[in-house]
Amino acid sequence: MGRRDVKSRDHRTDRYGSVLLEFVFAFPLMLALLFACMQIAHIWTARLVVYYAATAAARTILTAHESEYEDAAQQAAEQVLSWTVIGQAFGEIPKEVPGWGLIPGSGSIDRKTRVEVQAIDDWNYRVDVEFDFGLIMPIAGPMIAWAVNPWGQGTEWLETRADPTGNAHRYLDTVAYPHVVLRESALVAKPFKTMYPTGVPAGGW
Repeated sequence: MGRRDVKSRDHRTDRYGSVLLEFVFAFPLMLALLFACMQIAHIWTARLVVYYAATAAARTILTAHESEYEDAAQQAAEQVLSWTVIGQAFGEIPKEVPGWGLIPGSGSIDRKTRVEVQAIDDWNYRVDVEFDFGLIMPIAGPMIAWAVNPWGQGTEWLETRADPTGNAHRYLDTVAYPHVVLRESALVAKPFKTMYPTGVPAGGW
């Protein structure tokens, strides 16, 4: 074997080694970027669902008695968000949509959804919905949760820093995910009074 053949083989080995090294450095970054794109798209979709939940809750109080506003709005928001909720604890019973059946994994919807009805004036109301949304994507989910609450509200000394919900669901959900809080509001005008209570919430909620 000539000297030229040995140099050619060494050159190919060096080239393959450099390609492998580039892959080792680039692949984790590309994987994290892929997960981040998927997680951001997931969050954006959830925000649209939360906004629709606020709209549904606002529309629900149109047919409810004044004493039922909070319960009616809460039930309407939960019925919309129960398809989006992530994480459930042992013993939590999934919610049921009449005529449809049980919604898998929806048992935690009541502790992850908060609804407030505020009277702006005699005829106009605002409904605020807060929803704790689980970030399921590996790598990107914890990074996003940490980025929006980097020091865990003064608990930076903890090994596991709090997500924006204060780790409220970490020890409750069977599978723990970091959460972010999504907030949306809707306005509704009700230029009439409902005379009698309508009997909300419905069964299964």
